[in-house]
Amino acid sequence: MYKFLLSHRAVLICIVIAWPLSASAEGQYQFGNFSVTVAPDTSSVLSGADYQVTVETEELIVSRLTAPYGGTLSNSFVDDLDGDGEFEVVITFSYPEGQESTIHLYSWSEYLLEPVRVAHLDAVQSEGYRGNDEYAVQNGRLIRMFQVYEQVGAEWSPTAEWRRLHYAPGQSRWTTE
Repeated sequence: MYKFLLSHRAVLICIVIAWPLSASAEGQYQFGNFSVTVAPDTSSVLSGADYQVTVETEELIVSRLTAPYGGTLSNSFVDDLDGDGEFEVVITFSYPEGQESTIHLYSWSEYLLEPVRVAHLDAVQSEGYRGNDEYAVQNGRLIRMFQVYEQVGAEWSPTAEWRRLHYAPGQSRWTTE
């Protein structure tokens, strides 16, 4: 249901150098009066692997979302991506083969975490695309970066070109920087 994007671990090294990431797959974040925690659910009963997003104040747990996932939790972020004063939660997943990743996006609204569908790449953005995505949140923007490939005969070869996009939540599409 949330399968949208591809990934490769080799790209992570380049992104860590370019962006000092403050997020991790498991994380505790503060947004205003809310503390947001993203972590695997070790008592997973819904599926083979679940994660939980917990939103709480100093006094009580306000919301808890449990959802299944495939692959490995690779990163999580909490920030106001659409500028409405409320936070969004981004959770990314990778797979051992490196040709696939998944992203889950939730918007905080009226004390609920609502799932947001993330758009696919358009035809131009997909040219030379072979996966290997990495994600970051930088200055309130969800960033996606991947190496561009070219087809030589039946084989795909990496080029020196990298595509860097950011997500425009109000327009539900990826755009160039």
